[in-house]
Formats: sequence, structure tokens, C-alpha cells
Amino acid sequence: MNRNEIIFLILTLAIGLLGGYLANKKKVPAAFMIGALFAVAIFNIFTDRAFLPTYFKFVTQVATGTFIGSKFRTEDVKMLRKVIIPGMVMVVLMIAFSFILSFIMSHFLGIDYMTSFFATAPGGIMDISLIAYDFKANTSQVALLQLIRLISVISFVPFFTKKCYERSKNKKASFEKEIENEINEIDEEEKIFNKSEKSLTITIVIGIIGGIIGYFSHLPAGTMSFAMAFVAFFNVKTQKAHMPLPLRKLIQTFGGALIGARVTLADIVALKTLVLPIILIIVGFCLMNVLVGFFLYKTTKFSLSTALLSASPGGMSDISLMAEDLGANGPQVASMQFLRAIFIVGVYPLIIKLL
Repeated sequence: MNRNEIIFLILTLAIGLLGGYLANKKKVPAAFMIGALFAVAIFNIFTDRAFLPTYFKFVTQVATGTFIGSKFRTEDVKMLRKVIIPGMVMVVLMIAFSFILSFIMSHFLGIDYMTSFFATAPGGIMDISLIAYDFKANTSQVALLQLIRLISVISFVPFFTKKCYERSKNKKASFEKEIENEINEIDEEEKIFNKSEKSLTITIVIGIIGGIIGYFSHLPAGTMSFAMAFVAFFNVKTQKAHMPLPLRKLIQTFGGALIGARVTLADIVALKTLVLPIILIIVGFCLMNVLVGFFLYKTTKFSLSTALLSASPGGMSDISLMAEDLGANGPQVASMQFLRAIFIVGVYPLIIKLL
């Protein structure tokens, strides 16, 4: 990096941290992520100077996976087998909902059908945009609508989840309380076993090794998933994985800043030509989140917060980082989000080929 890039990197991170701090002061859910996202986006729209190197995505994914993996226990590993069926049902519902949105977009809003399919896919922006290119879809429209989808979901989910959680305390409060108690127990164990720099260093090294292997595996969400799996295995075996809770705020800031730095003035100008598709994307995906989330809540033993975050068609790392802030079960949410990432990227293009 040259001198200017270093300056703008520091400035971008500082603005992200400031945005997160202010959002936290206002009691915004997932404050450091949402605050950083909007602060950096506004900065980039007016200056076009927001800068985060491409490796920051890798760093954020490894850090997220490492943090979540450090929370895994033996009980959580056993739980993974129980989320397979709910995860499959969730993916089927998401794909069906996405196809309804794509039908409306292509038949009533003037977007070609191939672009509509990928613009409404509940997967990662980068993964879906690259696949859309192979299918000769309008990749600029796909990327922009996917970005709108990601920002709207990440903005909507924390507020809606918090409100629903507060209203449902009397219905499933015992389950939420159990999770809260378990988290407190984990924190107590960490104070005993893991309050050393050595444990932190070992945990980070294991996470980096897992992230590198996941990155070169070229699997969807591989970087985060492998980092999470490696650290989870280490913690289940030793109970000594350690990631200080304040690091979560820094990781959330990185995640929000990465998304915010993608928002440019050109994107804002392009919005006027896609007003109706954008409204459909925002309303459709938020509705998808609510309907699928409540379906999971009613048909599984998930708490309401866990169900809503599991069914969120946002970024895997972004949603997983919100889990503990919103009283959800982090390992469950991460597992469900992993299944979504794998099946959407792996199955969605095959279905489109068959149509």
C-alpha cells in the first residue's frame, strides 16, 4: 500500500469506529456493525475515498469464524445434527420465495428473467454476482440489487428481532434464559481457563490456519466456516479457546465498514432507474425473513431470536456476529447460515439451469 492508501484506510476505520460508537450510544441493535456501515457509506458517497484492502474481507471472515468457534461446546456439536432438517426446510422455503420475487420482477418490472433470478437469490453478493456473470445476466444490476438486499436485511433484522424478542418473553422466556445462563457459564469458564495471552494467541493461530484452508478450498463461505470449525474442535477438546468479548465490537466494525465501502455515488444515482425492483427487494426479503423465521420458531425448539436470525438472508458472518447481541444462540445461527450459504450457492444455479 502507498502512503495515501494507508491514510484512507486509517480514516475509513476511524469513521467506522465513530459510527459504531455513536450507534451504540443510541442503543441501536448490533450497533457497531450498523453504525460503521452507514458512517462509511456516507463518507464514501461524498468523497469516494473509503478504502479497505481486499484482504480485510479475509481478516473479517477469519475473525468472525474464530470468535463463533470459541463459543462452541460439546453440546453445540451434538446440536449440529439437529439443525440439518430445519436448515434444509429453510433453504427450500427461501428458494421458493426467491422464485416468486423473480417472477414478479421479470414479468411486471421490466427486468430480464435471468437477472431477476440472481438479483433475488438469498446468497452472498460476490458468489451470486460471479455466477450471474456465467449465466450472462446483467451483473451490475445483480450486484446493486444484492447490495440493497444485504443492507436492508442487516438494517431491518436487529430492530425487528429485538422488538419480537421483547414481546415474546412470556412465551419462550425460559429457553432464552437458558441460553443467557449458558453464555454466562461460558464467560465464567473463560475467566478461569482462558484469561491468558497464550490461549488467545493459540486460538487466533488455529483460526487463521482454518481460514486459509477454507479460502483455498473455494467452498461457499469456506474461510469463515473452516476457521469456525477448527477453533470449535479445539475448544470442544480443551475448553481453552479464547476470544475477548470486546473484539466482537471491532469485528462488527470491520464487517459494517466493508459493506459501507461498497456504496458509491454511482450506486445512489443508479437507484432512480431501479426504484420498483428495489422496493420489491426490500419488502420481499424482509417479508421472507419474517415468514421463514416464524415458521422455524413454530416448528422447532429455536428461540424467536435464533429463528429470525437463522432465517435472515443477509451475510453469514454479519448475521452470525449479531446473534449474541440479540440474545440468540450463536452456534445455532452460524450453523443455519452455513447451510444456507452452501445450498444457495450450490443448488440455486443448478435449478436455474434446469428451468
